[in-house]
Amino acid sequence: MSRPVVVQHSAGSPGANGPLTAVERVLASPLAEHYEFVRMHQPRGNGGLDVALLRDWVRLLRRVRPDLVHVRGLQNEGFHGVLAARLAGCPRVLVTVHGTVRDLRHAGRSWRRRLLVHGAEPFTLRAATHVATVCEYAAGRDFLRGTASRFVGVIPNGVPLPDEPAASRERVRAELGLRSDDVAMIVVSRLTWEKGLGVLARALRRLPPGPARRVLLVVGDGPDRAGIEAALQDAGPVAVRMLGSRSDVPDLLSAADIFVFPTLHENLSNALLEAMAHALPVVASAVGGNVEVLRQGGGRLVPPNDPSALAAALAPFLADPAERRDVGEVARKVVGNGYGLDVMLGALDRVYRLILEQRR
Repeated sequence: MSRPVVVQHSAGSPGANGPLTAVERVLASPLAEHYEFVRMHQPRGNGGLDVALLRDWVRLLRRVRPDLVHVRGLQNEGFHGVLAARLAGCPRVLVTVHGTVRDLRHAGRSWRRRLLVHGAEPFTLRAATHVATVCEYAAGRDFLRGTASRFVGVIPNGVPLPDEPAASRERVRAELGLRSDDVAMIVVSRLTWEKGLGVLARALRRLPPGPARRVLLVVGDGPDRAGIEAALQDAGPVAVRMLGSRSDVPDLLSAADIFVFPTLHENLSNALLEAMAHALPVVASAVGGNVEVLRQGGGRLVPPNDPSALAAALAPFLADPAERRDVGEVARKVVGNGYGLDVMLGALDRVYRLILEQRR
């Protein structure tokens, strides 16, 4: 019996976003033995209707005749994926909601935001035959109420659990110029103001003094890098290292002591889960999927856009190695139990089977 053909839609550059990371993990997983996966990738976003891209995708879809097209995300990229699938006459189109432009506080041109919020995103959801989300928070949002009859469940992001202990920790710390008694905080994020890095800059200046040197490692790149770097230059008692985009993020997580995630909005972050998988205690803003992950333990939640609360939550971790170790061990268990790669693949397989077994 032939395997069902499932098109995996994605957008962006490697390491730049969670949906693309999820696709790459699915393609390399045992699910490839049960489904014939076909890639439909958009390397870059665009500001309008890309007719050439649509033409290429429709041609691809008509050639492979997929049993299911899985589109990840809304906004402009999801719109193109769903529109191509409908134009090609694909019978089943699953859209996984990872985020929405309506959450953005620095969305740029207001006309483009309105076009996405009131045009592209609603069309993407209406044109999908099935809808899923990556967290319970997203599943309960008002703008998804009209999809209740087509909602097939939550497919959480999943990350591999690294072997412990990490043999590379001391080597990487030495390469970064960290002393053995330094306390290293780390941020892994796209560098936009939406990730709360301006809030973090103000929080660092509020930290009480301590005996150990504090270092902040900032991993990632993005459109607001210059402004964020300037904001972090005067971080008070904290030395800041801007590391840019890196291919060795697991090693950097192993070298760090605390993960900081002050984002202003979020669904379910791969960066958060990966840090917790490396047994890092977390201080994160109480938004979106952060709440449902950390309510199980592994860190502290603070109100978004509150530098004083962020500083107060960081201070005990900075001062107490035993607290970091104990909370970090809980963080690793939380991910292992609920957000491991096997959990994501199992949920994805169940949803695919559910959709494929339904008659059109």
